[in-house]
Amino acid sequence: MIDDETKNLAIDVLQAVGVAQAANEQLPVNDLARMHDMSVSSLRVAIEQFERMGLLFSGLEEGNSPILLDAGRQYLKRRGDVPLEVLNFLPAVVDDLDARQALIHAGTRLVDEFRYQLLNGTGVDHAVELVPPAFAQAIDESLALNLFAASVALMAHLSDGRPASCVAEEIVAVQLIEEARSDLEVSHEKQNLTESEVKSASAELKGLFELFEDDDVLDLFEMDEPADAAVAGHDPVKRQAGVVDQRIEAWFKPFGWATPTGYLGE
Repeated sequence: MIDDETKNLAIDVLQAVGVAQAANEQLPVNDLARMHDMSVSSLRVAIEQFERMGLLFSGLEEGNSPILLDAGRQYLKRRGDVPLEVLNFLPAVVDDLDARQALIHAGTRLVDEFRYQLLNGTGVDHAVELVPPAFAQAIDESLALNLFAASVALMAHLSDGRPASCVAEEIVAVQLIEEARSDLEVSHEKQNLTESEVKSASAELKGLFELFEDDDVLDLFEMDEPADAAVAGHDPVKRQAGVVDQRIEAWFKPFGWATPTGYLGE
């Protein structure tokens, strides 16, 4: 959790944003600063922090009206009772606190379960369940170990707000979304979340593909055999659209922004 002083400030700011948004007015920064006995510059720094958490769009720099985001409304409803790690996890692409928390929990389970299976000699079988069905027969121990490394790396990248660094990590991300969706369904069954809240949170899980800038990896799950990836690579439409090489031998080839190190290689 954030400290009580910052939490109370966030609540007041978010409430003020909601009022200003409804009236299509500017955020009363001066009034808020006086209310909390702080300088305008200090308040602006705090507002930027709340904006980085994905709770609001202040519009301060652009001179626009403020916007209270869905995550901000959830924060107000919970009176700031939200773990800091949830506030800081993918705030730019996942506008739902329940979805963020589900992704964090799902990522922990995904990595822990994969590690357990590897230690118990069933890592290959586990990896087979994770990859697109068309590629299941190609999974061996080496690929299973690399997929485990990709699972760990994916969660590290997401925690830092960065996208997947290779096709393998994107494949793991598909499983991550499914795990998170199951987590949300369990919360609904326990009556922690309403059906409407689960539906909204589930829709936001796809924010991962916004971070990745495409959902091309889903094509792999529609293929009938590994050779389909090679055929797709020769499709002029896909090549023009910049679809990366999806053949299994290219799953661990780093994307342009990533360094070819560790399990990543040319």
